[in-house]
Amino acid sequence: MPLGEELRGHLPYLRRYARALTGSQQHGDNFVHTTLEVIVAAPDEFSAGNGTRIDLYRNFHRIWESAYIDDGEGSDDGEDPFVRAANKRLAQITPLGRQILLLTALEGFSVGEASIITGTDGETVETLLAEAVADLDRESCTSVLIIEDEPLIAMELEQ
Repeated sequence: MPLGEELRGHLPYLRRYARALTGSQQHGDNFVHTTLEVIVAAPDEFSAGNGTRIDLYRNFHRIWESAYIDDGEGSDDGEDPFVRAANKRLAQITPLGRQILLLTALEGFSVGEASIITGTDGETVETLLAEAVADLDRESCTSVLIIEDEPLIAMELEQ
């Protein structure tokens, strides 16, 4: 099967990941476009024998890592407030931690696969993933006061 055919099925997912990583569909698509240009220019250097999907994300990661600068203009106009809030929370996580969190939670890669993609050892990936999850947990932690006369209803609401 030609390389273009192999890559085609993975592109919507790579675009989703790129948008989540950069906070902007336009910036994300620019990185995906650049990744594809690099692959087309040197197709022999694309495959590292890890599978098409992992190699595609690995190449994307190398491009993003070498060129991305957060200019603070990540959000799209008219973006959903929940998406904007999620992007703000993700932006507070270290860049590599954010990549690992997105690779595992959003894209479904294992810790080992995320290690291959980012070029980081497995122990560091696990540590950064735990820190990223803890950061998000701290950020989203809140208190709620339940006012209810009926104790059973109050207990149900609490659960």
